[in-house]
Amino acid sequence: MRELGAVLLSAVVFAISFLHFQWGRGSTWPEANEEALARAVVGDGRRHMPPPIACIAVSAVLAAVALWPLCVAVGVTDLPVPQTSVAIGGVFVGRGFAGYVPRWRAYFCDEPFATRDKRIYSPLCIVLGLGYAALGSADFAA
Repeated sequence: MRELGAVLLSAVVFAISFLHFQWGRGSTWPEANEEALARAVVGDGRRHMPPPIACIAVSAVLAAVALWPLCVAVGVTDLPVPQTSVAIGGVFVGRGFAGYVPRWRAYFCDEPFATRDKRIYSPLCIVLGLGYAALGSADFAA
């Protein structure tokens, strides 16, 4: 069961990484154009996506983070599993809860980002964070 959880966690984060990579290459999927994409996935008033290097850098970090559950599941890591897993999980949970903070919501207020953040992006981050934190538990490592 733990291997399935690791694979699912990795697959979701790899998919998010792939989206960021594609945006870095100039894709506007799933929106019709760059302005619509910026409003949907950035939401801070800009009408253009961040520079390609920024999207690709986020993609690279996400890809590395996506490998972690697989490394833990097969026991291929020299890093301390509990601390590393909780640290990664904490970043995701922090991002997830940030989506409900009034100051965040006031800054990232473009639609459809604001609605998607509250309904999709933030809850997904919280679930991913809890999944990563669970990787560090004694039950998972057993």
